[in-house]
Amino acid sequence: MTPDTRDLGSLRSAEAAQGMPGYWPFSKQDITWSFDSGLPDPATFPVGDLTRLSAEVLRDDAAAALQYGTGHDGGIMYGYEGLRHVLAERTNAREGTRVDERGVMLTSGGIQGISLACRAFLDPGDVVAVEAPTWGAVLMAGRQLGAEVIAIPMDSEGLRLDMLEDELRVLDSAGKRLKLLYTIATFNTPTGISLSAARRERLVELAEQWGFLVMEDNVYGELRYEGSRLPTVLSLDDTGLVFSIDSFSKILAPGLRLGWVTGHPDVVAALSSVRGDLGMSQWLARVMERYVLEGLLDPHVAAVNELYRSKRDAAAAALEAHCFPWVRWAMPEGGFFLWLEIDSAIDGAGVMERALAEGVACRPGERFFGDKDEGRQFCRLAFSMVPVDEIERGIAVLGKAISASKRT
Repeated sequence: MTPDTRDLGSLRSAEAAQGMPGYWPFSKQDITWSFDSGLPDPATFPVGDLTRLSAEVLRDDAAAALQYGTGHDGGIMYGYEGLRHVLAERTNAREGTRVDERGVMLTSGGIQGISLACRAFLDPGDVVAVEAPTWGAVLMAGRQLGAEVIAIPMDSEGLRLDMLEDELRVLDSAGKRLKLLYTIATFNTPTGISLSAARRERLVELAEQWGFLVMEDNVYGELRYEGSRLPTVLSLDDTGLVFSIDSFSKILAPGLRLGWVTGHPDVVAALSSVRGDLGMSQWLARVMERYVLEGLLDPHVAAVNELYRSKRDAAAAALEAHCFPWVRWAMPEGGFFLWLEIDSAIDGAGVMERALAEGVACRPGERFFGDKDEGRQFCRLAFSMVPVDEIERGIAVLGKAISASKRT
């Protein structure tokens, strides 16, 4: 497989595709139904509990909560030790792992964990592998560091490990090796596909055999609406080569800007060594420590999953009613997205343009592939943000855009 390369203009397009200013040539006022970004529904934000707990932290521990943190317990670079301990214990209870606060570092959302991992482990000329399609954060970070990015296709069971093995042998014969593999193993963005249990085990075996690190992006992992929960790749690893990226952004509120990395203490120390900030908010970390310890997080996740399940089902029903047979998709068991394949008889780019002109925004499929010309007959529909009673209306408009975009 030929590694993908793009010019600076393409990289800027990818940056814009991640929601940066200027991506859409329309103002927010022109968008009536935003199926574009993977944003949680503001109705799910636990404002009351966060307000109460914030006040309690300031009442009880203002001097520490409003400082940078301390150095002796890693409180600046690793984050507040109390929350790290709580997160380690929660991970151990859920996944059967044996991590402690030395193996947890707080980050500014999941994106900072990804960025730090790339900075810690990738040098110019190193090789990083990603799923195709995938979220573009690692594509951008890897290329900015001068790394070579290879894309491994997916099927209904997730990452094609047979093709990964082919790439590993090709790299070995060329005197190279894979340094880092990035996977959204549970509810891949944008497809919603999860790596099967058997492939998770095999991926850990390959990492040990070939000596590469696995970065498991698990920010959607708790947003499961049906089916059996799969073990994280991290929980299957006893080599220290797998580390996970988690976040409160999707399950609680993005504005908290609180994520965390979990892994072997040596891996976490490597990420800490390339940090250039002064850590996370001690105040919000203490708020979240109390939120978890009061037993509020798990019931909250269960409640939001009920809401998002209803939105997913409404979106799927609307697609059946208004877009069939010109659009195909697989029903995801969780996450925020439906990955739509547009029939070849339809001009995919035309659909995006016409839908946007009528107030419907979806994320074009090519934004999730390293090759800017790939994925034009796909789009990602995020159902999480649109009110449930507006979903069908928006998808009906999308259906009209599809009908108007038939190739002549």
